[in-house]
Amino acid sequence: MHRSIPTVLALLGALAGTAVAGVPAEWTFELQCRSSLDQSIPAFNLPYPSLLSSQYVSLGEDGAVAIRTVLEGSEGVFYGKGGEGGVIFSAPAPFDPVWSSTLDLRNGMIAIEMGSFNDGAQLYDTSGNLLRDFVPGGSEGTSGFSGVTLTSGGAICYRGDFGFTSDKIVIDEFVDDVRMQTRVADTSSGAYSFLFAPEINDSLQVVSNTIPESGPSRRIVRFDTLSVPAMPITVAETGGAWSSFVNSTAIAQSGHVAFSARRSSDSIWVVNHWDGTNTTPIADGTNSGIQNGSFANFPPVVNSNGWVGFRASDVEHDSTGVWVGDGDDLVKLIEYDQLIETDLGALALGFDFGGDTGKQVVNGVIDINDQGQVAFAAFLRNGTIGVFVATPVESCLADLTGDGALDFFDVSDFLDALAAMEPAADFTGDGLYDFFDVSDFLDAFGAGCP
Repeated sequence: MHRSIPTVLALLGALAGTAVAGVPAEWTFELQCRSSLDQSIPAFNLPYPSLLSSQYVSLGEDGAVAIRTVLEGSEGVFYGKGGEGGVIFSAPAPFDPVWSSTLDLRNGMIAIEMGSFNDGAQLYDTSGNLLRDFVPGGSEGTSGFSGVTLTSGGAICYRGDFGFTSDKIVIDEFVDDVRMQTRVADTSSGAYSFLFAPEINDSLQVVSNTIPESGPSRRIVRFDTLSVPAMPITVAETGGAWSSFVNSTAIAQSGHVAFSARRSSDSIWVVNHWDGTNTTPIADGTNSGIQNGSFANFPPVVNSNGWVGFRASDVEHDSTGVWVGDGDDLVKLIEYDQLIETDLGALALGFDFGGDTGKQVVNGVIDINDQGQVAFAAFLRNGTIGVFVATPVESCLADLTGDGALDFFDVSDFLDALAAMEPAADFTGDGLYDFFDVSDFLDAFGAGCP
């Protein structure tokens, strides 16, 4: 049966650009490595014994992960992808430690700061070869490297400490084997009295939480360093809507920023996404099942599509969990008691340490990439720690051409199928071909493809 259909060509044509999907409810999980301190439980892609407690996992755009691990008599860095990998470089004891718990994986390179004060940072490739040794010094006289992050070109960015009297945010790189340092901001300029650890993207935009010399007590700033001098853009500051911020912030390749802040009006903590102009709340302490104060413990992460991932305390399970949101959808990714596939079969997430520590799921800080994948380290019920990559399961009903993109060709195929009353156009599934199918197609088109 065919009913009268209004003219929709103009409307469909106006929407015939590529769309981006919202956060899906369904995800797959793949184990990358698993540590073990119990001789009766074998480790996975790691030697026995191995420890991953309080380590920061970093996720590449291709779904690969890197994480520091403590081994017997040494420490090393694990790199893996697709469920395969291993320790690619290590250092013997006494390491004290040689490397810190934080590292950054980008474009086949891993940047990791040295664990001891005034030791600098190192850059490796994913085969474990040392590419660059960023020793203290250089034109900026840097020391006490803190919060090292990496660009795809091999430049690193960090906060340098100088005898506890001043701080600088510095971009440090080798150009034709010549070391070059660029000062982004410093506390001797009169603008800031303290600078927190920065993050950088490939456009050389740097975000940092700062303590201004005057005015608000805190200001989150994105420095656009391609301008000379670096142009500071205020993301958010205290004194108006916000009374406090989490120290660390995150930046996406798009320049978008994620930060957690406490509202001045009611002391509710909010996880936010800033797109360069507007700030969108992703989640807050009034969301069902999330403990308000727990937002203040760990920083969120953000990708270029505006997806923000964060860990918080899960009231429902008296434990911790991970959520992903975009301002419209909010999805709980992992929680206590959730079954997850491992090399040992399905295991429950979470371990009850008892006492004040109690039930814990998430171990360390999480990461997200522009493919929407999320990497995290989690406690398992058998007492081991696993590193997982979660991948969103996307549906793309409006992709009638099957090429993974939504454009005019999908619109054209829909209109052809609608005119011919073919099943491909029956989006309602009621056997009728009418405006309701057009409406459902428009919704599916607007939801986008991954």
